[in-house]
Amino acid sequence: MPLPVLIIIIVVGALLVLGLLFSVFFTFLVAYKVYSKTLMRGKLGSWGRKECSEPGNPALETMWKRGLAWVEGDKSYIKELSITSNDGLKLVGEWFDYGYDKTVIILPGRRETLVYSYYYAQPYKKLGVNVLVVDQRAHGLSEGTYSTCGIKEAEDAKLWMEYMHNEHNQKELYLHGICVGTCATSIATASFKKDYLKAIILDSAFITYEEIYKNHYIESGHALFPVYYQIWMWFKHFTKCSIKDAKTINYVPKFDNIPVLFIWGTKDVYCLPEKSKEIYAACSSNKKEIVWFEGALHSRVRLSDEERYDAVIGDFLAKNK
Repeated sequence: MPLPVLIIIIVVGALLVLGLLFSVFFTFLVAYKVYSKTLMRGKLGSWGRKECSEPGNPALETMWKRGLAWVEGDKSYIKELSITSNDGLKLVGEWFDYGYDKTVIILPGRRETLVYSYYYAQPYKKLGVNVLVVDQRAHGLSEGTYSTCGIKEAEDAKLWMEYMHNEHNQKELYLHGICVGTCATSIATASFKKDYLKAIILDSAFITYEEIYKNHYIESGHALFPVYYQIWMWFKHFTKCSIKDAKTINYVPKFDNIPVLFIWGTKDVYCLPEKSKEIYAACSSNKKEIVWFEGALHSRVRLSDEERYDAVIGDFLAKNK
C-alpha cells in the first residue's frame, strides 16, 4: 500500500476514534447535568422547605398552600425530632403528638420536604393517630446530597419506626408513601418484620423507578439513547446503589399479611393503570385493598377528592385496628 494512502487511512481512523471518544465524553457530561438536576440536591436551598417544589404548578401550589393553612392550627402539637442514618446523616422530622400511642410516618416523593406532607397529614388526627412528617435524606433540613429513589430511604424509614417505638412509646406504626415514598415504604415493609408496623398506604406506587423516570424523560421530548442509560452510571457512582433495586414490584410479594391500601388515579400517566394492576396482583398480602380515583393524576389523588380520600383512609384503618 502506498505510503500516502496509509497515512490517510491512519489519519481518518484517528479522527473517527477521537470523534467517538469526544461524543461519549460529551454525552456523559450531558447525563451528569441531567442527573445532578433531577437526583442530586443542588445549590443551597434546593429541595428545601421555603417554597413549592414546582412554583407555577397550580396543583402543587394548591396542595402546598392547603398544607400550610392546616398546620397553622396544629403548630402547638409539633415536636422537632432527629435521628442518624446508618451512613451518618442527620435526618429530621416533625412529630404531631396528639397524645395517642399510634403514629403514621408520611414519606413524600422526590424533591418534596415534610412541608409537602402536611397536606396528607390532615385526616389522621381525628382517626386517633399521631403524625410524623420527615425530611428525607438530601431534602429540607436533613443532611445528604443524593436521592436514592427509595433504596436508602427505606433504611431510614425503618430507623424512624424503631425510634418512634423505642423512644416515644408508639405501640402501633403506619407508613403512608406517595410516589417515591411508596418505593421506600415497600422496601422497608418487605424486610421490617416487627409486629408494631400495622399497615401501609401506597399512593401512586410504580413498578420500577427506572420506568417512571423514563416516562418523565420521554415526556420532556428527549431521546433515550445514550444519555438516559448513562444517568444510571452516575447514579451508581455517587450513591453506591443500583437503580435496579428501586423496583417496587420485587418487594410487594414479601409483604406477608400486613394490611396494604393501594391508591391510584385513573389518569396517572407515569404509573399507568395496567402497570398498577400488576403491582396489586403481585402483592402477597391477603389484606390488600385497591381504590381508584377517577380522573386523578399522579401524586395528586387527594386533590381530586379530599373528602373521599380521607374517608378511604379512615375506613382502611378502622378495618385493620
